[in-house]
Amino acid sequence: MVPARVSLVTLGVRDVARSKAFYRALGWEAAIDMDDFAVFRTAGSLLAVYPESDLVRDMGAGGGSGASGSGPHVRQSSLAINLDSPDEVDRCVAEMMAAGAALLAAPTAAEWGGYTSIVADPDGHAWEIAHNPGWPLDERGLPTIP
Repeated sequence: MVPARVSLVTLGVRDVARSKAFYRALGWEAAIDMDDFAVFRTAGSLLAVYPESDLVRDMGAGGGSGASGSGPHVRQSSLAINLDSPDEVDRCVAEMMAAGAALLAAPTAAEWGGYTSIVADPDGHAWEIAHNPGWPLDERGLPTIP
């Protein structure tokens, strides 16, 4: 059986130094900090930044995009940070933008009863910043699904 967990999320980035500076500006601690690679600690999975060209190479020719007609199509994705309140969402979005994030979707009440916004890091990786009253946070700040 495959364990139901995510241990590490790796973001392919164009400029590792710029990405490291962005995540440090958010106050995130680097567990590994090398010239061309960094791993940040989070309350859950580890988050790595790695050269995009190396990640594409590691995935095989074209990153599995099917350029040659073979292999799966790689899909877009987003990461999420759940918070305790709409005010925390607003604060977090403002801090991320001050650190260099771009606003993709302004903070707003969501149809599912929460409050959400989407920002992009300097390489365009989407981060949903959300408060979901139906998913209370545990002592580590991770959502619990009743």
